[in-house]
Amino acid sequence: MHTVIAGEKVKTMGLCHIAIDVSDIERSLKFYTEMFDMDVLDRTDRFIHLRTHGGYDSFFLFRADGPVNPRKGGLTYMHFGFKVDDENFEKALEYINKYDVKVHPNPARGPGRYVYIEDPDGYVIQLEPGTCE
Repeated sequence: MHTVIAGEKVKTMGLCHIAIDVSDIERSLKFYTEMFDMDVLDRTDRFIHLRTHGGYDSFFLFRADGPVNPRKGGLTYMHFGFKVDDENFEKALEYINKYDVKVHPNPARGPGRYVYIEDPDGYVIQLEPGTCE
């Protein structure tokens, strides 16, 4: 493990969104909207986009193609994202290269300015400049 000095740390602007695979999208929708104060912003046959009532966060429920097991590995839609400004996005890219942070492939995502990385346990983290709206 390496030691990071304070000036190398990437300052985020907060958590942008969370997306998880679910085995039963209706059951999960019921759970999250009844337990938490969340509104449905968008819905397709593949996902439901939720937001905390009056907030700016985003939470996506993706219909899984099979059983859900976050520890099974493989490429899924499950990840969480941080919004960063342009300067900190560049700092993140430098940090990723300097410390050989594993970059995660995401063929489901189209062109754009973003990067997906993996933490030490394999959780996928998206970094993207701009707003979450």
